[in-house]
Amino acid sequence: MRLNTRSKNLTEPEKEQFETYLEEKLRRVTRMMDSHYPDPDTVKIDATIEKFDKHTAFAFEYVLEMPRHKPFFARQVKHSVTESMDRATDMLEKQLVKHFKKLTREG
Repeated sequence: MRLNTRSKNLTEPEKEQFETYLEEKLRRVTRMMDSHYPDPDTVKIDATIEKFDKHTAFAFEYVLEMPRHKPFFARQVKHSVTESMDRATDMLEKQLVKHFKKLTREG
């Protein structure tokens, strides 16, 4: 799985927190993707975070692209880096579980 990250308006400590926490959160998704798409160049995921100074909020977004499927999106806006990433990762994981259950005819 190829990972592209982008950040906007983050301070250095926030950017470091984003990168380390993203690595931790993507372990769940990576295991699932590796079991279905073992080639690392098959799946592409974009992780973007933006800080809004006016409201002190963080918008975090995933865009996951797989072959022969429409992209999966998950976006959350919360007041902390970790909370927005937690919620978006949960949303993405639910979408993928539902998708793979359909493919294996379990759901």
